[in-house]
Amino acid sequence: MKKALVVIFLGYILLLIETSLGFPFQLGQIRLDGLVPLVAWYGLQHSLPGGILAVLGLGILSEQMSAMPAGLYALAYTGEYLMIRYILSHIVCAAAWQQMMLVSFLSIEVVAVLLIGSGAAELLWPWGFAQALLNGVLAPFWFFVFDKVNSVISSEDMWFGVKEHSEV
Repeated sequence: MKKALVVIFLGYILLLIETSLGFPFQLGQIRLDGLVPLVAWYGLQHSLPGGILAVLGLGILSEQMSAMPAGLYALAYTGEYLMIRYILSHIVCAAAWQQMMLVSFLSIEVVAVLLIGSGAAELLWPWGFAQALLNGVLAPFWFFVFDKVNSVISSEDMWFGVKEHSEV
């Protein structure tokens, strides 16, 4: 449950950053996107059925800050999460290059759902594939950030405010 709240918290922070400061980091239709790697990071670590609730919550939260038709983000992120769980049941994705390939592949699915669902399917080539490539290249950076934030939030020092002292 704690990790699901971490994902919702990180997703909210990323949404705020991407919507308010996203314009300087945008080139055409390509933008800095941390939500697809966030769902991938969460999917690599948390299994069904409990993991899907946080992903649905993240999709619903994303829809509140977007002009896309209702249900697209929830569908795209849930599809990404389910594909990760299916792929992990057959393949081990331990190396960084494998995780980069996985995020790139899943970014194509997310971008395709969002662009086709919004009626802009013609933007899938070349912008959608360029976005997927950028998401894959930046995946190790995002995974590092998510691991660090998760370790800081999950530490007991932050939750209880008291540090345990060992007796000599």
